[in-house]
Amino acid sequence: MDRKYMDFKEDSGGFFYIYLDGARRNIVVEHYVNVVKDVGTRRRTVSGKLNKVFKGTNAETLYRTILGNSLITRIDHAAYLGYELGKAETALKNRVKYEQDRPVKL
Repeated sequence: MDRKYMDFKEDSGGFFYIYLDGARRNIVVEHYVNVVKDVGTRRRTVSGKLNKVFKGTNAETLYRTILGNSLITRIDHAAYLGYELGKAETALKNRVKYEQDRPVKL
């Protein structure tokens, strides 16, 4: 995904960290709720608190489960999550490295 053409807008529902558990052959998705603090004259997300963990091997199943938990409030965030889960599944099936926000090299 070419981020230079996207304006980042924070999702009030929180954020996700996606990685592969190679030993168990799973995609792991951690959901964090935003920890917001006053920074100067603005309120900003400074970190997150772990809320839920999802594990599986199928991107579509994980995606539907996450959407069913109502953790996303922005459609662009939902699209991004689906894109990243697809990359993670491709990496898992091909036994290659997956790093969120980076291209998968086959």
